[in-house]
Amino acid sequence: MAKQAVFTQDGKTLDMTLTADVSVGDVVVEGDFVGIANNAGLTGEVVAVHVDGVWKMNARTADAIAVGSALYWDDVNDELTIVTTGNKKAGLAVSSKAAATAGTVLVKIGA
Repeated sequence: MAKQAVFTQDGKTLDMTLTADVSVGDVVVEGDFVGIANNAGLTGEVVAVHVDGVWKMNARTADAIAVGSALYWDDVNDELTIVTTGNKKAGLAVSSKAAATAGTVLVKIGA
């Protein structure tokens, strides 16, 4: 019987073709993937992008974020938010932040 699946990689990083220039640590959105650039690259280049792990990222000042909240990447304002409209799901909050407080949260991307 032929194999139904063959392991190719662990999936913690994926090679993605850039649609914009990025620096190490920049957020990369590709389809429904939200990841973090492992390498700097120019538009059209292929770079490794982390699509797993826990990352410290800027969060929208207005949002109250609880541990376990679904978080979305706002590509216009370069920040995490609880607002779904027009944003891509980034993952789940691992830390909290009060509303009307500027700051960062830990997010488990890809969750």
